Amino acid sequence: MTGAFTVAAIMREPLPVLTRFLNWYLAQGAGRMILFLDDPDDPALPYLRAIPGVDARPCDAAFWARLGLTPEVRFTRRQNAALTSAYHETREGWFLNVDADELMRFEGRTIAEALASWPDDMQTARILSAEQVFLADGTEAFRLPLPRPVINEIYGAHADLFRSHFGLIGHSEGKSFYRAGLPGIRLRQHWAHDSDGTRIHGEMLRHEDGAHLLHFAAPDYDTWRRKLDWRRGSHGFTDPMKNALERISDSQTEREEGYRALYRAIHTLTPEQEAQLDAKGGLLRLGDEIPPLK
Repeated sequence: MTGAFTVAAIMREPLPVLTRFLNWYLAQGAGRMILFLDDPDDPALPYLRAIPGVDARPCDAAFWARLGLTPEVRFTRRQNAALTSAYHETREGWFLNVDADELMRFEGRTIAEALASWPDDMQTARILSAEQVFLADGTEAFRLPLPRPVINEIYGAHADLFRSHFGLIGHSEGKSFYRAGLPGIRLRQHWAHDSDGTRIHGEMLRHEDGAHLLHFAAPDYDTWRRKLDWRRGSHGFTDPMKNALERISDSQTEREEGYRALYRAIHTLTPEQEAQLDAKGGLLRLGDEIPPLK
């Protein structure tokens, strides 16, 4: 058994997000980090290349051509191709593909310690999402997926925005670890397919197991707003969410205030919602365990 692992991500993020991501995974025992920079002229490239264990790769047209793609191809397709190539060059230990706004966490132990405890015949494992949310007192916590029947009770008029993802706005599926050397697999965002295109079903670790993928999908309004057009055109939002955004977009007046009101409604909790989530076991509080962005 070994706790060695490689982290790979494709990203286009400001330096504070990159720094938190790097510091977290290196402290968690990552032996190698493969970072695909979707902006080939990313100013962070010299900084990243100076960090031991970090393999930063600018994704220019030549890079995509080597994978049989172009920069104009849909992002998720390019993402899957880049991460699959990174997986197949990983020779030992475990491989984890995540986004820059996702931190994998195991309660009371590092990632490396958790992986070292897994049995030798375990090939893949998926860890479910926990989504950053802001509380009325200005602090933050992470809400956890809950059974759909309780979503109406907690979110009322906005429940249809949360129901598809079991009480989250972002994905609830989480991200997966893969043992190195599995032949012919192709990675997707949340799991992998084998050479025949069949989804690989591995172990699933839930929040009751002390395993969480901490997702910082909307850390502030400006970040959320900047990514809005991209997410509404991808699979990042459910149809009810896209419809709510469309209604705001069609408004001739106070459009920006409409977006701000929606952001507050879906990414902050009222005291009543906080109490309901607490009662249902749907809120994870980590205090200062996660360092803030700087």
